[in-house]
Amino acid sequence: MASKTRVNVTPATFATTFPYRRDSIKTMCNRFRSAVGKEWKPGDKIPLELVDGTPAEGVWAGFATEERLAWWIRQPGNVLAQGDEVAEIAERTGDTRELVWGAAPPNARLVYVLEPVRAEKNYRLAKMITTAANADQVLYFRHGRFPLFGTFLPDGSLKKIPPAKPPTAPPVRPPPAQGELF
Repeated sequence: MASKTRVNVTPATFATTFPYRRDSIKTMCNRFRSAVGKEWKPGDKIPLELVDGTPAEGVWAGFATEERLAWWIRQPGNVLAQGDEVAEIAERTGDTRELVWGAAPPNARLVYVLEPVRAEKNYRLAKMITTAANADQVLYFRHGRFPLFGTFLPDGSLKKIPPAKPPTAPPVRPPPAQGELF
């Protein structure tokens, strides 16, 4: 069983601690819904678009942090790609492991690092780019990382899109079901 750890998240006007599982870093954005309503999860083949507009496909296989994006792009064959417009994302909370959904900003796309096809595989891996969660996201999603929203501009640069503000209160969990005792 993974041990509980306390992490201090302290933006300038925000200080809180929350428990999370050490392995929760592997379970950041856990699902998303496209603007047309299709739900995607890790392991799915995702339709992507490269910076030059070329269609591509990648198997969603993990995450790349924005803080190390330059390193990811320097790796031979890696390129940036964007998915279709997204309507909602879901994070698996770091404390209770529940799935919490939140709205995506209008016209936003998730951004990926698309790896080259490996010799032993016949597909490309797509690593969703994540960024540090802001204070509101930590309170609502109870997780320290968040997907990077953006869209490619005609000149090939990435325009980051600020995330939608989550509701002020964390989602209410229903009480556990109580079976009959007798």
